[in-house]
Amino acid sequence: MSLLKRLWISIGALLITVFAVTLTVFGLSGSASLEEQLAIETENTARTVALVLSAQELEPVMAEIQLSTLTNLSEFKAVELRDPQNNVVFAAQNATPTTRVPQWFQRLFKVSTAPASAPVQQGWDTWELQLTPFGGSAYTELWTATMRSAFALLVAFFTAGLIGQILLSKLLIPLDQVVAQAAAIGQRRFTKIAIPKTREFADVARSMNELSQRVQTMLSDEAQLLKDKKASSDLDEITGLLNRGTLIEQLNAKLSRENEEALGSVGLIRILGLTEMNREYGRAVIDNVLADVGKELNKLSSDGNYGSYCSIGRMNGADICAVVTSENNAKNLADSMQRHVKGVLTQHGIDATQSVAAACIDYEYGDSTSELLSALDSALAQSELQGGVPVIPAERHAKSGSVQSRQRFWQQHLATAFSEGRLSLSWFPVKRKDGTVLHLEGMARITIDDKEFNAGQFMPWVFRLGLGHEFDRNVVKCAIDSLKTKSERLHVNLSSDSLRGDSFATWLEQQLKQTDSAVLGRLGLEISESAVLTSTVGFEDLISRMAPYHIQVGIEHMGYRAEIIAELARLGPTYLKLDSLYTQDLTSNEGNRSVVSSFSAVAKSLGIECIGEGVNSAEDGEAAFLLGVSGISGRAVE
Repeated sequence: MSLLKRLWISIGALLITVFAVTLTVFGLSGSASLEEQLAIETENTARTVALVLSAQELEPVMAEIQLSTLTNLSEFKAVELRDPQNNVVFAAQNATPTTRVPQWFQRLFKVSTAPASAPVQQGWDTWELQLTPFGGSAYTELWTATMRSAFALLVAFFTAGLIGQILLSKLLIPLDQVVAQAAAIGQRRFTKIAIPKTREFADVARSMNELSQRVQTMLSDEAQLLKDKKASSDLDEITGLLNRGTLIEQLNAKLSRENEEALGSVGLIRILGLTEMNREYGRAVIDNVLADVGKELNKLSSDGNYGSYCSIGRMNGADICAVVTSENNAKNLADSMQRHVKGVLTQHGIDATQSVAAACIDYEYGDSTSELLSALDSALAQSELQGGVPVIPAERHAKSGSVQSRQRFWQQHLATAFSEGRLSLSWFPVKRKDGTVLHLEGMARITIDDKEFNAGQFMPWVFRLGLGHEFDRNVVKCAIDSLKTKSERLHVNLSSDSLRGDSFATWLEQQLKQTDSAVLGRLGLEISESAVLTSTVGFEDLISRMAPYHIQVGIEHMGYRAEIIAELARLGPTYLKLDSLYTQDLTSNEGNRSVVSSFSAVAKSLGIECIGEGVNSAEDGEAAFLLGVSGISGRAVE
């Protein structure tokens, strides 16, 4: 029951109590007072009538006429005249008149109606006039006064209730904020609010703010610790870019990933004459130049450029490579890299005699990393021979044709496939250490001309053709249908478009309202780390919208951006999934072990699950569980 209802009930109960007490006191005292007043009025009437009768000679006819008139006034229950010998000369009685005063009220507050007598003088003889009044007028007066009091109390009830409601509504504004904060913390989103002025609310808000701050501090410290560890194992000391091994691992992961990142561009540049520059300017100077080159190229990973969809690494002394999944034209990427590096050389005054060679290539799901890099090296050698002036596109060895031909194919078939419902889900288990199924993960498949394509083949084109919402709607519909036939928890992957705007979230809520609530609790949604970092507001909104339906919302493909750890307290995911890049060679790769251990520890501190993706061997699976994960997926459990 809400406080407003309690307020109205409390005011009503209080006023009813006041009315009952007032009615009792007023009724008892009022009835006694009216009883006394009625007796005086009756006695006065009796004396007045007796004086009138005394002033004239009583004749039976005249006496009867006058007394009958008095009787007909209906104010008296009985009128009686007795002669000196106490014989009744005249007697009349009236029937009890009808009254609007209810009988229960008359029984509750009785008004006594004692008769009044007055002498009538006839010479030396004394006659007696006796009047017995009705109590009706007294009851009417008492009832009228009671109704006025009841009306006044009713007005007071509504007035006090409205004033109380207005005041309470203002007082409840900070309480609503406190309740919202408590609900957010219950959903593992550790937010902070302004301290309310009301002391009781302020104490609660201050305590929860301190809790949120402690959690935030702990996560920030853990994020910085992991960032430092990754820097020592993943970054080139001079440029601050990824080292060769880490960049190649990330490229391998993208080539095998079944989402929009399975298609993109690779750019490779070479600073020509770097060895001569070292001799001419000195190693310390050139190291500073390379550090500035790294800072400048890292700008490509900022939100204003390619953002979290960009990975840049130093391949060797003079070669720098960038992998971008949000670029349709590899030449644009290589041009941008070349321009940024030349700008740094210009700032240091050494660009007049030096050039930057550049090569590029597009990649897609299933490509071989070694073949891509070999093709890039050949193209880069050609660019170097030509002084780095042109950007040389590398020749692809893939059988899928040019980017343009593939784009035409997917433009022709994707939208139609979605509208005709030709998307399906293949389910793969995520298992706990004891082998029980944590949930099933649905991987999207689409059928075109009787040929099935996996998500890695078509998701990049869904992203590029702006069909993300259509994909997400089809995936959700398939998952909801599968809930009716499967007993396990079912989790599906959504595209990054699901977080852009609120159209998908609004549509999803409408679908959920039309679905049996008994099965919705087994549904889970997953968004990639890069998509979440690109649209944190959209992710928070999705979390809050799904909470009433008890739908889990997790972040997948994690580990690339350590800074996301500091955001987890605010974002409030239900679970985390570490990318397969970090679940390989866990028995020997200290960098991967640090990532798994850090994310597992953070997940446990937040009370959520951490899952390792794409675990390929039983040894890595065992090591992952020892490092703290709650479950694993991949060939090790399939």
